[in-house]
Parts: sequence; C-alpha cells; structure tokens
Amino acid sequence: MGTAVFAAALSGYSPIEAQTTATLELGGSVVEYDGFLVSGAALVAPSLRHDTPNLTVGAQGAWVLFESGSSVLQGTAAAAWRTPPRGKWRAEFSGSMGASKYADTQGFGHVLGRARAHFRDGPQGAWFGAGTGQSFGDSTETPIELGVGVWGVRSPIAFAGTITSSWLDDGSYVDVVGTARWSQGTLQLDGQLGARAARDGFGRGAYGEVTALVAFAETLQLALSGGRYPADPVRGVVGAEYVTVGLRIALTPARPDLVPTIAEAMVQAADRLAESNYGSSARVEVVSTNGQRKLRVLVASAQSIELMGDFTDWQPVLLRQVSMGTWETLTEIPPGVHRLNIRVDGGPWLVPRGTRLEETEFGGAVGVVVVP
Repeated sequence: MGTAVFAAALSGYSPIEAQTTATLELGGSVVEYDGFLVSGAALVAPSLRHDTPNLTVGAQGAWVLFESGSSVLQGTAAAAWRTPPRGKWRAEFSGSMGASKYADTQGFGHVLGRARAHFRDGPQGAWFGAGTGQSFGDSTETPIELGVGVWGVRSPIAFAGTITSSWLDDGSYVDVVGTARWSQGTLQLDGQLGARAARDGFGRGAYGEVTALVAFAETLQLALSGGRYPADPVRGVVGAEYVTVGLRIALTPARPDLVPTIAEAMVQAADRLAESNYGSSARVEVVSTNGQRKLRVLVASAQSIELMGDFTDWQPVLLRQVSMGTWETLTEIPPGVHRLNIRVDGGPWLVPRGTRLEETEFGGAVGVVVVP
C-alpha cells in the first residue's frame, strides 16, 4: 500500500551532496479494496535509497497481513539519472521494476522506463515526459504513459498539479491530480485530490488522500492517513479506501538539507529559505590578512566552523579559530562572485548573514559573496 508510487517519487531532485537513507514503517489499517470486503490489516514497509547530485536509486518493500490470514507481498526497485542543468532545463531518465503477490493468486510484475524534461524558474517549475515498458500477470500488456506537471513553493505551502494519460492494450484513462503540502515545525500535512476519466473498465470519478506526520524525535514520526486511491493497472495495484495509523522510523539519520523527491524538494526549498534567513546568527566578512583575501566568520559561540563553496568544489573544509568568536579560512579566496554555506558544530548547512541569499537550481539555498 504505497509501493506503487515509489518509482514516481524518485524522480526529479538533486541534492548538493550524497546521502543514504533507510526507513521502516509499522502500522495498522482498515482497508476496503475494490470488489472486496472491509478488512483490518497490519503493515511492515522498509525502504532504502541513495541520492547523489545526478543519480537516485532505491528499493522499497511492503508486507501486508490481513485479519483473514492472507497477505500481500510487494517490492519495487527504481533509479533516476538527471543530466547537469543547461540554463533552466535538464533531462531525466528513470526506470522501475516491481512485483506483487496476494495469497495463492498469480503474481503481477512490471518493468517501466521514463524520460522527462524539467524546466525550473526560481521557486516554480514544470515538466513533461513519456514512459513505456511491460506489465506481467493475468495479461501481458505494453503500457504507454504521457504526462505534464507544474509545481511551485509559496512558503510554508508547496503545491503541484499533473495530467497523465495512460494507454494499455485493452483501454486507456486520464488522471488529473493536484497535491499540496504544508509544513511547520514538527507537523507536516499532505493532501491530494484527483479525478479520472476512463474507458473499458479502468474506473472513473474523484479520489483523494490526506496524510499527517507528527515528529516525536529526529528518527520517529507518527503517521496518520486516509482516503481513496484509484487502481493502477500498469503496476497491478487495486484501488481502495483506507485509514492507517503507523510509526515511521528513520534507521539512518537524514541530513535536513537534502531531500529525494520533487514534492519534498519544493517544501525543503521554502524551509531552507526561512531557516537561512532566521536560523543562523553567524556572519561572513571578506578581510585582507597579510595581503591575502580571506573569509572571516563571526559567531558568538562555537566549537567548530565548516565552510563549503564553489571555491572548495563543495567539499567541507574546517576554518581556523583566530580569536574568541572569530574564524577564518586557511587559504586565500580568489577574487570574484562566490557561493557558499557554513555549518556550526556539525549542524545543518546554513546561509550565513553578510551574504546575499540565492535559491539554487536544486531547490536549496546558498549565500553569495563578492570578493574584490
């Protein structure tokens, strides 16, 4: 329940640095699949993913045990590669493969590939793309998907809209979907509202879902969700109405300035802009020491200061403490316009005061400083 959208969620975002994240979700649901009776179910869903500036790979599984004793086993693996940006444009190529098995019925599988073109202009963007592949199960079909989407951030809200047309051997359908996310402190709310027009038995009408995430600790969240999602014949998912309560456990710490999906990137961009404006008391100055131009960081209290920027190839370097509350770069900074971030005592990477905040093409923020 949720594995179906995993491959799509991998697409479209690039962090500045690499990170690996692993989560485990444990929960209970009351679910009514299309054509089945209402049933209680227990859910165990592990996931693992690795993100780099241009490549994302991941895998997710789910084991659902119903009160009847029957169970569903699902698994999906996916990867997305993105070209370096060319101005406001970049290309993305992704693929996924997955399989599911319910009780003693025949299993279902899919292998899909997709190409997209992304356009990004500040805190908003758009994309269009196409995909195809092969479905396996009761019938072997060759799906074709065409889609367009738009997104934007107006802190603290992120929103997106998509139109997707899918054709299979025995029918077709069109989904129009709008999503929004509101995030504040330890609370995050996600909502989705969609409508489907279809022919030849793929279902039609409106659907929607709402999810609330409440963080109790850095590695533990309470997840509450409910609503209805439509059938996905391309990936062998049956439509259902459900209510779920669960715990989401982070098995590896995720850096707060890196995120894996377009939707999360939109929200994180807004969060980082706000955090950069108000969360860092450190200030950067350009100084001349013994005829050399260096960067100086002024902060009231710190045990260590790290800096990364275009002049360090975005690799973190330690600064030298020259006096109480004053830190300097060890090497001369070349003249010109430079982009950078700092980290105090191993915390999150922030935009320091004394620089001009600039949003990056990856949905984050950096400070811009001019060295004469």
